[in-house]
Amino acid sequence: MKKQLLIAAVAATMASVSMADISITGAAQVNYTNTDYDNGTSANAISHDFDLKITGQSGATSVVMDIENVDAANNNGLNVKNAYMSTSMAGVNAKVGTWYGSDSLLSNGGQTQDQVSLDTTISGVKVQYETSGTNLNTSSVTLSGSVAGVKVSHEIFDTKTDSSVSGSFGGVNATYRSIDNDVDTSDSTSLEVSTEMQGVTVTYAAIDANEGTSDTTGVTSDAFFGEIKTGAEIKEADGFGIATNMAGNTVSLKSYSTMLAAGNVEQDWTKLVVTRPLANGATVEATYTDKDSVSTTMDLELRVKF
Repeated sequence: MKKQLLIAAVAATMASVSMADISITGAAQVNYTNTDYDNGTSANAISHDFDLKITGQSGATSVVMDIENVDAANNNGLNVKNAYMSTSMAGVNAKVGTWYGSDSLLSNGGQTQDQVSLDTTISGVKVQYETSGTNLNTSSVTLSGSVAGVKVSHEIFDTKTDSSVSGSFGGVNATYRSIDNDVDTSDSTSLEVSTEMQGVTVTYAAIDANEGTSDTTGVTSDAFFGEIKTGAEIKEADGFGIATNMAGNTVSLKSYSTMLAAGNVEQDWTKLVVTRPLANGATVEATYTDKDSVSTTMDLELRVKF
């Protein structure tokens, strides 16, 4: 009996050592949505989004596998969002694999396969080379750094440049981004400005894409204006928002307008979001959206991170 206990103790110790450089994190959310349309119809839906991120670490090298389950997107199947290896060699950081791009005012980050990213810092300036595609036929070079506290980034592609400037100026935070394409009708800019007054954060955001009235293409987004996916691109958007804490809740109110690239359709929106952490570690969020002359939607979300 003592020998069995000793073997079990040794096995447990070995298991804990083998797992020491592996971490598992993730998040899960469940949403109930009710939509009332101005034409008298209504719709109800329940959806979920579960995400599991596994990271393995060995020295300066790590491997990440990010798996999600979204019922509305793939009928309860599993989807590999990110799968990549990152390491550092002789002062050069390398990342290879498949991963999602960042969400921003001018982009709803999508998945790109077969990516390679190399970066290093020279005299305070970060130099990054990225390439992707089946034949690695899409590539760019990015120069970024800070000047007097202002962050500057300039990315150069074969057919466009992507530049951004951000910083804090007298208590006002501002970010400006400009994408300059060889095809003028594909140029786009974004601006976001925010400041805090008496515990209330006030934000102004704007998007300007394809200034010509005959243009039919625009940009996606996943930031201040919500998630705007491919197929619903916008040409223009602007609006204000306020956010504060009230009785343990985070409350935000936004009023903005968008213009779709297809058909130059203008739409006014009002959105109220109330978020509250629960004692069990989860967060509940209620979002009320008024899409003027179209519909009103109430979305209740229960979310937990681990």
